[in-house]
Amino acid sequence: MARKRKYVYELKKLEVEEMEKEGKNVFISGSLDNEDEKAYKIAKAICRRLIDNGFNIVTGFGKGIGYYVAGASIQKLESINENIEDRLIMRPFADDMSSEEIKQYRNKLIANTKFTIVMYGQAVDNNGNKVAANGVLEEVRVSEEQSNYIIPIGSTGYAAEKVALDIKNNITSYPYLENYIDNLCVESDPNAIAKLVLHIITDIRNNVVNQSTEPPTKVGDL
Repeated sequence: MARKRKYVYELKKLEVEEMEKEGKNVFISGSLDNEDEKAYKIAKAICRRLIDNGFNIVTGFGKGIGYYVAGASIQKLESINENIEDRLIMRPFADDMSSEEIKQYRNKLIANTKFTIVMYGQAVDNNGNKVAANGVLEEVRVSEEQSNYIIPIGSTGYAAEKVALDIKNNITSYPYLENYIDNLCVESDPNAIAKLVLHIITDIRNNVVNQSTEPPTKVGDL
């Protein structure tokens, strides 16, 4: 029993260390085929609130959304005289990348982050229909493989909505969203969305630290 407690403590300690190291880096995944003022307002509100609270933004510069995320982040960082290179990581995908290169690139892009925010994730299929973007869904899959916390803004539709509904139907696997998933699926006000996202991230970080257990100190426990 004592050995098990010590093992659990070491795991919790490692989780806390990872959160302290990587938990300030937030990956924002999304895409949008057309310009959308509402999407820009959501991206801007999220980025400004995260930056104000000490978080760094990571983006793969997905179509439409990446431009909004980068633009809003640069504008905010310049306004507070912060070094852009220290707080914003932009990694655009090259058009001629092979499938394997894209896979490796995504793994590196999402590495060293702990949170993945998903918004929109819209693409256009061969018939001209707007559908959930496979690239965004793949980024969610990679994020889960790397044990990231997924925060889908389901109210924005497309891939984000699909991910949100999947989580809602399997909420026991995502306990950190149990109190928030319904709001993520319906909230449409940009500032309210940004406030909700920050609250979720802060709640997760606090829970990771607070759940850390003390190591056994009695001689008989060793």
